[in-house]
Amino acid sequence: MKAQAVYFTAPHSLEIREMEVPDPAPHEVQIRSVANGICMAEVSTFSGTEPNYPATAGHEGVGVVTKVGSEVQRLQEGDWAATGHWATVQNLGAERLARLSAPPADPGSFLIEPCSCVVTGLYSYDLTAGDRVLVMGAGFMGLLNVQALAHSPLAELVVTDVKPGNLALAQEYGATEVINTSTPEGAARLEELAKNPFDVVVEAAGVEATIQQAGGLTRPGGRLSIFAWHHHPRTVDMGLWHMRGLKVLNSAPGIGRDHNINNMQRAVWLIERGIFDLTKLVTHRHAFADVEAAMEVAVKRPADYIKGVLLFE
Repeated sequence: MKAQAVYFTAPHSLEIREMEVPDPAPHEVQIRSVANGICMAEVSTFSGTEPNYPATAGHEGVGVVTKVGSEVQRLQEGDWAATGHWATVQNLGAERLARLSAPPADPGSFLIEPCSCVVTGLYSYDLTAGDRVLVMGAGFMGLLNVQALAHSPLAELVVTDVKPGNLALAQEYGATEVINTSTPEGAARLEELAKNPFDVVVEAAGVEATIQQAGGLTRPGGRLSIFAWHHHPRTVDMGLWHMRGLKVLNSAPGIGRDHNINNMQRAVWLIERGIFDLTKLVTHRHAFADVEAAMEVAVKRPADYIKGVLLFE
């Protein structure tokens, strides 16, 4: 059957290409896309920060199974499942495909893959009851971290950012303290906290200032998780990291996890339980046909922008 898919072709340029999608192979299912998130990975490619052309786009989708391969047992037509690329229809391997237990009330806020990244991160944080945790950066992924961490038995969960609205959400999601580091009061509070550093620091801002500050806010022997994707070289105080004996973690999706565990499926369960709630985090919704305009908005990131999604129907 005919389908359409997005390809990035150059900085700030993309095409919606028509393609032929065959019937699914014996171990595949065919899925009709309903919604898919706009990740900073796509923004970086579209903007030219991470040039890679031509390139397919998308990895945060959800859709409906429309055809089932002859040897597939665990999925059937009408099931909702995770999808991959920004394509109207696609075939995917069924073996570990994350399956929803029921149709989501709002597919646009049921983004499985980013939640699975936080599940992966939680393994590496190696949390102990009573830990004091600092999350630096309350963007989309930072706030998902806050939602997950707030359900852990922590003594403190402190969150920093420069956007008051995002900090208000962090407090709503369970932060015990929020700090606006763009204010003199916030900067002074961060200096005070450095005198009693944290067991775990999650750097989720992805900017030079936070990665430089993060080591000084992590206690000797503590865990510093570089959760954000830094697109440029950074300068850090390696002497401090060495003398404090920090355990520095790179919480990359799919790296350093137990590969016998399906993190995508676990993310589905946690969304369905309400542990992850994306309803207030998805701030911009765009029709699939308007994908180029959606990408320009994602690059500019207006003040109220947290997360954008594409809707296919």
